[in-house]
Amino acid sequence: MLFSQSKWDNGKQMSPFVPVSASLSWQKMQAPIESAEQQFLLPLLGEQMMQRLGQLADNIPEGDLLAPQLVQIARRAVANLAFWLHFDALNLRISDQGFQRQGSADWQGAYKYQEDRLRKGFKNAGFNALDFLLDFIEDHLKDYPEYLTSPCYQDRSKAIVRSAREANQFVFINSSHIVFMRLKGEFRTVEEYDLCAVLGEKLYRQLRGWLSGEAEFPADECVCTLEQLRMACADFVVKKAASRLMRQTGSLTERGLYFNSTESGSLGNDIEKPATDRQIGDRCAMADVDAHRAEASLRCFLNNYMGAIVGERTTGPIRDNDNHTAFFAM
Repeated sequence: MLFSQSKWDNGKQMSPFVPVSASLSWQKMQAPIESAEQQFLLPLLGEQMMQRLGQLADNIPEGDLLAPQLVQIARRAVANLAFWLHFDALNLRISDQGFQRQGSADWQGAYKYQEDRLRKGFKNAGFNALDFLLDFIEDHLKDYPEYLTSPCYQDRSKAIVRSAREANQFVFINSSHIVFMRLKGEFRTVEEYDLCAVLGEKLYRQLRGWLSGEAEFPADECVCTLEQLRMACADFVVKKAASRLMRQTGSLTERGLYFNSTESGSLGNDIEKPATDRQIGDRCAMADVDAHRAEASLRCFLNNYMGAIVGERTTGPIRDNDNHTAFFAM
């Protein structure tokens, strides 16, 4: 584990990440910490990288400049996610008499709005730390080869769009893995239907084979590299997926679409209001335009750099004027 009873020291091991009091016991936090590690870190990092991370947390090698940073980032993620995930349980005491709310003569329970803000703060801080953790490891893969065996990395290494930071190059998502996971649900649909129609069935299946390592990319027949082709496709996939998600939900995030403004006549107080249907429609229309432009850019890329492999292809309805019929050819 990233935290331990031997080094808990009346909550001092936790206090750099969440300002807890000295009365917070290890027994109270052990289960939430273990749960946060199992639910969030293990699926992302894999068993081997989690073992390496646990070893570094127990004993950081002398002279290792990366290990302290890695452990601190991971602890920040686990600490905040543990409080967010078990917020209600940590507010209660479970005994033979059932569930009881803890209190004292000096300290009273927080107000509802304070609890809501705390939950939001723990969630944002925790997931932001997870984003930073994955980016940090991916920037230092040579130092942490254990991550290469994780299911998360294996899946990403064969994908067209591989990371939140990569998606952020095409659509601003603040490099958020939460938004990236929401977009991943749309990536497959866009790739199998829209991207396949642009590339053509043959080239699309070849691209899948090249990315998975089942076939070797014919560099001698192309003017571009496989990475350049992948990024050209990723531009279209991300923008089209963002357009689809905004059409379905009105926003890229799970919180919906809101606009900030300053209340008139006030002392500079900021207010946040849900977007109107018209504002949501305008945002969706802008996303559609970006997706169409990305598609046009991808078609130009294929014509200019992949012509030898693509060859003659048609991706639209053909009109037979002699027999007055229409059919779809590819």
